[in-house]
Formats: sequence, C-alpha cells, structure tokens
Amino acid sequence: MSLMTRGDNVLNMQITIANYMKQEWNIAFCEVSDLMEKYDLLQYIDDSYEVYNSMGIKGILLDLKAYMEDMERAV
Repeated sequence: MSLMTRGDNVLNMQITIANYMKQEWNIAFCEVSDLMEKYDLLQYIDDSYEVYNSMGIKGILLDLKAYMEDMERAV
C-alpha cells in the first residue's frame, strides 16, 4: 500500500478543479489551460491546498474567480 504525498494530493486537486472549471463555467479545456497559465493557477491552488481541503468546489471556484479579478486589477 502506498501513501499519497502532498504533491500527489495537490495534483489530484488541480485536475479536479480544472474539470469543474470546464463544467461550471461552460468553457473548453483549452480555455481552462489558458486561465491556468495566465494567472498561474496551478501554483495558486498549491498555495491554497490546505484551505481548499475544507471548502466545497463552489467556494473554490468563487475564490479562483476573485483571485483572477484581483490579478486583473493589479495590472
């Protein structure tokens, strides 16, 4: 039996969130990928992993939208 590392769990969360972004925001995977790259969302999800573990997917998606909006305002 192998135990999953934090890195494994973060990767699983990133994949799950990407799938929900596609579904809930009704966008293509290429758009999800563009957003992930533009806003460095993979790192943001990694940094937010512990907090996200206690949130539902709707809350996570709301946080990601707020983060992206904040990044746009900061430019």
